[in-house]
Amino acid sequence: MSDLARELDLANSTVHAHLTTLLNNEFVVKEGNEYHLGIKLFHLGEQARHRKPEYEIVRRHAHELSHELNEEVAFAITEHGRSVIIFDENNDPAKEGFQVGRYFYMHNSASGKAMLAEFPSERVDEVVERWGLPRETDETIQTRPELDAELERTRERGYSINRQEALEGLMAIGMVVTNPDGSVLGSLDVSGPPYRLSEDEIVTQLRRTVEDIEAEIAAQYEREDADRGR
Repeated sequence: MSDLARELDLANSTVHAHLTTLLNNEFVVKEGNEYHLGIKLFHLGEQARHRKPEYEIVRRHAHELSHELNEEVAFAITEHGRSVIIFDENNDPAKEGFQVGRYFYMHNSASGKAMLAEFPSERVDEVVERWGLPRETDETIQTRPELDAELERTRERGYSINRQEALEGLMAIGMVVTNPDGSVLGSLDVSGPPYRLSEDEIVTQLRRTVEDIEAEIAAQYEREDADRGR
């Protein structure tokens, strides 16, 4: 508890009160003098990533795309200025893949750049002001003019590219999935080693998958509207 108090710069009594509340509500468990996250948080996370029926549509198509390409396919949304993976489909059981719930900065991830390119400049400002442009590899974008230029290229292409900017040896291509009203639902991306990814092939199949997802979501909205009108 004292370690938490120092890390958070809070009084021990304050931390103890918060931990007691979390313990009483089964969000943490106490083992000896240490507190650990409880499994209840896992269940809450599962509810969060299934809270929209659209996510299940995306997951199903992502699974099919991963099988077709034999590459890792992830779907990410944005929360509090970062990109977070809510589904990761991998056709190779021997490959570890990305952990669901993992956060990435938006300026150097394919999913993040794809979504940033759709945001108004004011929202991009908010992301950069909160998180900065942390350098994670030699390829990471380091300045706002570089980021703005990259986002413009992303808009022109219709997809984003992460050229080993977050993890060395990993390239990714991302494309946004939009709701029928034009708002961003999230970003679907395909990742793998640069020597193995064919940009043209990936983009063609990724675009087809995104179009199929958006068409299915639009059809679902139409059915729901029709049901409400009865």
